[in-house]
Amino acid sequence: MSETACEPGRIPTLHIVADTIPQAHFRAMKAVWENGLAIRTEYDRKDSSGAYIDPPSRDARVLIEVKDPFADPRYPPLSFCEIGTYIAEIMGAKDHYVVPMDKLRAAVTGEFDALEWPYTYHQRLFAHPAVDGTTVNQMELAVERIARTPYSRRAMATTSVPNVDVYLKEDVPCLREVQLRCPEDADGNLVLNMNTMWRSRDLYKAWPDNVIAITFLQSVLAGEIAAKAGRPVRVGSYADYSFAMHIYGQDFGAVGGDAERGLRSLFDTFDEETYLARSLTSEQAREMLVLPHLKGLLTERQIEQWKFPPESVALIEQLVSDIEAGKYTP
Repeated sequence: MSETACEPGRIPTLHIVADTIPQAHFRAMKAVWENGLAIRTEYDRKDSSGAYIDPPSRDARVLIEVKDPFADPRYPPLSFCEIGTYIAEIMGAKDHYVVPMDKLRAAVTGEFDALEWPYTYHQRLFAHPAVDGTTVNQMELAVERIARTPYSRRAMATTSVPNVDVYLKEDVPCLREVQLRCPEDADGNLVLNMNTMWRSRDLYKAWPDNVIAITFLQSVLAGEIAAKAGRPVRVGSYADYSFAMHIYGQDFGAVGGDAERGLRSLFDTFDEETYLARSLTSEQAREMLVLPHLKGLLTERQIEQWKFPPESVALIEQLVSDIEAGKYTP
């Protein structure tokens, strides 16, 4: 970590390097808790008189490198979503909820129906919308570029749509950029490294699930590059840079503790070794979380609830089949 004090008016910059995802999460939380800037967010709660209920967040610019995102243990003990469901979303299962561009441009206030979304990350990366209604599969082009020129620095994809996003009241994409880089290792084999940039990030509640799902995509892309390049490609390191990595004030009791409420801080409950010991291996998570969540999406009730079209059902079925066959580590 490259920070020792937080000067008023200056957002600190922190650097975390870790071997695994859980280790990175623990180190990042500790670094932001101890060194983050106290700053308000647009989500801080207020009482009926307009006074703030929540204290200001802790916030920093943070670069995190995970040397091996598939090393065990891979799954941190903190998770706030059904991770198998989120993996399906990152792979495109819920793209049918995205508002078409013509309707989106007419509803830039952000006031959408509960079952309409202005974007998904997969949609913005794999079918990036132009104002004329056409789309571009940025990730397909990035894969083709890397397969053709593995050392390229130009294999990029963006989620940004400035004609729309700057007008949204809420739900502006947090993930902004994805870059694929594919150097050779000492044996001459290709290694897919992934870099991502994020506008904003909930470190305590969102970062682990984000990284689990986006690195699953990284493993899928490694297979696609290998098929196009005609040579083996393995998954390498993962790094993300967040412009505003934060711990919300409403989560201070869970992270920093609250003596009046008898809550111990996360760092009194866990040291790094204990946090890793409570984390799950890929195999454990596959059987306990990922496959049950994915199979749950295929029940009649869930298909009806999510209004999955046939292509989404086929995608989820393929994910289940591939993971059960060991094609991808979830």
